Amino acid sequence: MPCGGSFAWYQAQMFRGLAPLSPLLLFLLLYTWLARLILKVGRKHSTGLDKFSRTLSGKVRGLDKPIPSQAKFILLHHPRLLLILAMTVTVLLGLFPYWPGLNPNGNIVGTDTPVYIEWTRQMLARPFPQAISYAFSGADSGFRPVPLILFYLIASLGVRPEQVVEFSPVILGPLLSLSSFVFVRTGSGDNGTAAIAALVASFSFDVTVGIWAGYLANWLGMIIAFFFLAAFFLFEKSKRKTIVIPLIFLSLALLLTHPWTWALILTTAFFFALTRPRIERKLLTTSTIMMIAVGIIVDFAKNQVAGGATLAGDLGTKGPVFGISQLVTFWPNISVALNVFYDGLLGNVLLLGLSALSFVTIRFRDKVEGMLACWVASASVPFALLNSFHQTRLIYDLPIPPLVAIGLLLIMSRAGGGNLRASLLLLVVLLSCANYALEAVIQA
Repeated sequence: MPCGGSFAWYQAQMFRGLAPLSPLLLFLLLYTWLARLILKVGRKHSTGLDKFSRTLSGKVRGLDKPIPSQAKFILLHHPRLLLILAMTVTVLLGLFPYWPGLNPNGNIVGTDTPVYIEWTRQMLARPFPQAISYAFSGADSGFRPVPLILFYLIASLGVRPEQVVEFSPVILGPLLSLSSFVFVRTGSGDNGTAAIAALVASFSFDVTVGIWAGYLANWLGMIIAFFFLAAFFLFEKSKRKTIVIPLIFLSLALLLTHPWTWALILTTAFFFALTRPRIERKLLTTSTIMMIAVGIIVDFAKNQVAGGATLAGDLGTKGPVFGISQLVTFWPNISVALNVFYDGLLGNVLLLGLSALSFVTIRFRDKVEGMLACWVASASVPFALLNSFHQTRLIYDLPIPPLVAIGLLLIMSRAGGGNLRASLLLLVVLLSCANYALEAVIQA
């Protein structure tokens, strides 16, 4: 625990004191897009609303100016170096829970980690064909065969299953930073924003909750999701139909890693396609529908061949945790989701606040920001109808790193005081995130 009077101690007190604001910040993040849509439609039918909208737009316009050149930000002069730093940090965070001084007995870290170890052991005890079949059926009803097969193949080289699973965050963490960087860089061509997104990713919920809860498949799913959407940007730009083939493979890899994340990301891609200019819309929508259809066929074939459960079948079991009854208790649900589960790690007001800020000035015509808006909107609809635990899984699947990067750059560009103040602001935010992440892995 941080010592009294230290930076980490003051920060911990600040986070605890501001934690009650986290539900409001998350609500703003999830539903600001809806308010903007209603305002846009309403102003066409109401003179008073149109006047209010114009006044509000005038206030916001100061924030909505193009962000000044980032060349003046010294810390962003070497984005690839920052990417390497982010990847190195996540390696250290993955190793830290098993540091002998902190965990002398080598206890397993992560709520779900022992389950992955047991599944890997079960696969090792079987001949190769039966081991693969077990990954597609017996282990978690066949919902996450890709990570299990990866664990099995590494363990087959003579590595103990415990070591394979326990130290998988050492691989997943750097890949998350890299995929966040690639997603932002491919969509915007902006190395500075991409570098900040990579740094934020190393301290994000995907890492902290991923280690605390052992959400290894969901973590890998987020990595594949960022790479998939980056490839989708390339497809939109080039319009080369050959890119659909790697897109299909990435889509299927995501489906066989974490099906619910697949459903969210393919919904995101579909709505993003609908928002594109008419000349691109048909190609993008038909390609996305084809990828969804291929995924459904593969999911059904997996059920018929190996006996694993399907996404549609699992959906039928969600009745008790999904519906209008959950909407009635929306605010208590969201408060519990943020401040009770995972020791309150999701109630990080800094990450949520910066993410919500980015939606104040988000431009739906911009590729990255438009994709992020579709991503959040796709998550926000089922979010309101789910119980608190299932809400946490949607929060985990939100694109927090790029959203925080946009919000942080916005503040840096408007802060005034030149490069020094902007650099100090960036360092303070990243240091706060680092302390929060370090405390999280210590608690794990």
